[in-house]
Amino acid sequence: MKRFAALVISFLILFVSLCACTPEKRNPTGDITVTDCAGREVSVPSDPKSVCVLCPFSGPIIVMLGFGDRITSFTNNAARSKLLMQICPSLENAAVVKNSGSVNAEEIMAKNTDLMIINSGVYESEAERAKIEAIGAPYIVIDFETIEDQLKAVDILGKTFASEEKAQKYISYFKSVIERTEKAEKGTPKRIYHSVNEAVRTDYEGSYCADWIALTGAENVSVQSGKLSIEGEKAYTTLEQIYVWDPDIIICNEAMVDDYILSDSKWEGLSCVQKGEVYQIPIGITRWGHPSSFETPLAILWLMNLLYPDSFQVDMDSEIKSFYKEFFDFEIGDEWLSAIIEGSEMREPKTEHKEDAA
Repeated sequence: MKRFAALVISFLILFVSLCACTPEKRNPTGDITVTDCAGREVSVPSDPKSVCVLCPFSGPIIVMLGFGDRITSFTNNAARSKLLMQICPSLENAAVVKNSGSVNAEEIMAKNTDLMIINSGVYESEAERAKIEAIGAPYIVIDFETIEDQLKAVDILGKTFASEEKAQKYISYFKSVIERTEKAEKGTPKRIYHSVNEAVRTDYEGSYCADWIALTGAENVSVQSGKLSIEGEKAYTTLEQIYVWDPDIIICNEAMVDDYILSDSKWEGLSCVQKGEVYQIPIGITRWGHPSSFETPLAILWLMNLLYPDSFQVDMDSEIKSFYKEFFDFEIGDEWLSAIIEGSEMREPKTEHKEDAA
């Protein structure tokens, strides 16, 4: 009798342990039920074979989670990333089903898609959402406006692909970078102007870019003044206003914009231009720190190095190599390292410069 009781107790302990190791919710069909960024509870296949990714942020995360070979269709943003294609060659065979226009639902259906990852832009468009729902495959919405929400989005993707351990590893790294910056000694704050894609597109209060730059202790001039023209989710200023702000430093996330600012006569009167304090933020799989970037921890460390060279030293070469090895099992050689830091050859520019109208 005692032996039987011991066996029962052992079985119960084993059962509880197994349950604790399976935090995602599984329904009777074996699918996984997750709650997406829109608050929708969605049943998704536990082992998706054909995934459509209409959220630029999610593509690299899915590759990081080990499911890059399941992506059969995606957006042009991901298709233009040379490093992502090198890390996950199977993406060369994926169809581009969304550029800047509408979704190509016919092509998505032709790929026998059994799971779709979309962003709020697609979800909130009545016409685009109707096309998505007509396809018949389950979809989850991934979106965020802050770093905190971004980490929740990574967690959701980890649950969706039953790869929570890998997702948590990235989340822990991001949090460790935030902790390093919070503990760092910071001198007199420098006034920064951040160029996003176009020379006069910039950050606004409450935006993702404003969130990560604030972690460095810098004074983000466009966030503080609020004198911006808002067009959807984009904020524009004018060259005249930038002269009023007179920033100490300009950082640019689009390749060649730094050269444009440094060489164009309309910008030469700015003191930071005269001092050469205009910098290209490195570009890897994405533009580091871009609103849809997952490489923001690297952007934070890069900017901290730039702002506080005497009190904050990070070996960025080592950090970069470690990041892509840890999360993508990809060795960054000297050639890729130089390309990432320079940024100009990593992807083709998407937009032309907006007129620097006063």
